[in-house]
Amino acid sequence: MSSSSSSPAPVVPTPRKDAAPAAATSAAAGGPPPPRSGGSSSSASAQQQQQQGPTKPQALEARVWQKSESFVEDDEEERAAMKEQEQREQQHPEEREQEQQQQPNQEQQVEEQPQQQREEEQLQPEEQKPREELEVLEVLEAPADAVLVEDNKEESKVAESARAEEGPNVVVAVTREEKEDVKEVVVPASVEEVKEEVKEEVKEEEKQPIPRWRLNMQNIAHSASDALKRRTSTISNEREQQQEQHVVEDGKEQEKQRIDAEIEEQRRQIDMENEQKRKEEEEEEAAAKVVEPEMGEDEAPPRGVMENLYDIDNGRYEGEVVQVPFAFYANTKWAGADFWKHDWDTPNMSDEQKAKPDPTKFMPVFKTHGVDSADVVVTAHATNIKSTGWVIVDSAKRNGLQVVISGNGTDFHGFADKMMGLKAALHSINGNPIVINTDANDVMLQCSGQEFKNRFNQANADFIFGGETQLWPEIHAYFEKTDEIAWKEKMSDTLGKIGAAGPPAQLTGAHPNVWANAGSFMARKNDMLKYIEETEQRMARHPGSEPDEWGMTCRPAGVTDEDFADVNGSGWVNWFDDQECLTSFQMRHLMDRSLRHKLDADGSILFSAGGTPMDQIGKDNKNMVFHKETGKASCLWHFNNPQAKIRLKDFANAFPDKFLTPHGREVMLSTSDEHPGNRDPGPSSAAAFSARSSARAATN
Repeated sequence: MSSSSSSPAPVVPTPRKDAAPAAATSAAAGGPPPPRSGGSSSSASAQQQQQQGPTKPQALEARVWQKSESFVEDDEEERAAMKEQEQREQQHPEEREQEQQQQPNQEQQVEEQPQQQREEEQLQPEEQKPREELEVLEVLEAPADAVLVEDNKEESKVAESARAEEGPNVVVAVTREEKEDVKEVVVPASVEEVKEEVKEEVKEEEKQPIPRWRLNMQNIAHSASDALKRRTSTISNEREQQQEQHVVEDGKEQEKQRIDAEIEEQRRQIDMENEQKRKEEEEEEAAAKVVEPEMGEDEAPPRGVMENLYDIDNGRYEGEVVQVPFAFYANTKWAGADFWKHDWDTPNMSDEQKAKPDPTKFMPVFKTHGVDSADVVVTAHATNIKSTGWVIVDSAKRNGLQVVISGNGTDFHGFADKMMGLKAALHSINGNPIVINTDANDVMLQCSGQEFKNRFNQANADFIFGGETQLWPEIHAYFEKTDEIAWKEKMSDTLGKIGAAGPPAQLTGAHPNVWANAGSFMARKNDMLKYIEETEQRMARHPGSEPDEWGMTCRPAGVTDEDFADVNGSGWVNWFDDQECLTSFQMRHLMDRSLRHKLDADGSILFSAGGTPMDQIGKDNKNMVFHKETGKASCLWHFNNPQAKIRLKDFANAFPDKFLTPHGREVMLSTSDEHPGNRDPGPSSAAAFSARSSARAATN
């Protein structure tokens, strides 16, 4: 037989389905195509395809295949081996027929083509034959049970398509070199048939060694699958985090809405109470048909306060003195304060002994006789009632208020004396009255105890801070707490129309005072004791203190140890300042979003007037002095800086029937303009008068 006609065609191994992607990838990567048994039309078809450029799926396969440089080499080795096998088979046709007989029976996978069909294919022109190179037909979104099979007329190889978690599957259709039939993607009739076909394929593949290129492709597929799983897991985690974040944000929004609702309810209640109060006042005025009579210069103040003894000139008042001993402070942080140390002029005593506490010392507390039964009590600290403390005492008497004064007859050692004096005063009061703590020499009052009580109850608060225009000390961290500042303003808004003056005053909504001032604050006695206790817990030695000094200060709220150590760079002072303690107490409750601690920013009850010009002060139809900027008639007026103290004399002169008794007004007008209200500016009182103003000047 001649090799061209009668001899059988050389047998070429049928490429497995997993070889198709490799061949297509090799062609796309620019390498030589696998060996084929076709004629020139196949080569021409391949050349034409290379000129047209790869299809999009082929380009994708090429980019993937470029990651494995060894694949091209493996493919070339396999083609060389296949070519060598063809040559051997052409030289020894008998051996080739014998090997064909020894091949495994594959009748279940391949059906022989009819003889007539093969003859027709042989007569078919070369240019009409299908191309034999591997070709990527289509990118399909295969279903989970889709499999890749050959034509039923050819060798059947079935593999279950492992569907990735995301993205389309690339399904490659190939032509068998011997009979040029195209593989197609079909959906199996049932899962059981797929399993049987897979088992047969596994048995067939176990008989042949796995090529290196296939191992490489499997590794690439596993790596891609792992990367896809990691990406899917990352996306899932990000979605879960976003959902959790949405839940947290929803919770914050719900909390904000709840708080806003509570604030709005407080405002509504205050407005209702104010409206009820207004109606009652109108009814009272209609019944009496007169306004409150103005008290002339010679008219007596209300009865009931220091009726039997009231001597401003000699500093003698009706009441009792309580001596609070050192033992009351011995086991506290106050024990080392300068107030308790021996006097430096004590004879026959070393400096070391003088630096130790004197157990015989005590804090004096004067209280009027009606304090223990009063609903409202005024407290203050004054080292000399005759020279400076008389101002608050006389103003309290003018309005029928009971008074407790600590520190009379002592020297001034610093603002720690005020805090220890307030603690002693509070423990000297029975019951749980409303306490108004003030400075002694620059505060005047215009409300009765009942009016203070009414306004305090309307405020719906446990603690009310009097305000001022600036923060002192200027703790830098507080200015950055924008949420707390916003909360402070919300709480101030809840005071609403409390303290609104009558005509011709008009409410403006202005809030000139934005930070707490230690010159005035109010609470019930037990709540004010909580402020003292919290201050004692906050007290710590400042980093710049000397070993032989007391060195205590109030640690600001919400600062770190590092910030606290940086005294010069953080804004607080390196000595004890009662206002630093008060603003720290304020900030701590702002951080807690307290609804019961409020700043009086517009003078609803307590007002720091500063150096307000007198043309901004007026009197309404109820004989109440009001501030035109806010439209409110405050019960307490604090003139809280050295320049503003001249207003003490201005108020006494402009409103002779308000603030002071007739004799008290005379005394006020007789004091010097340099030290208004100070009848005897000695060394001790002068130090108390200018300590804070000197500290502020030093920082500027």
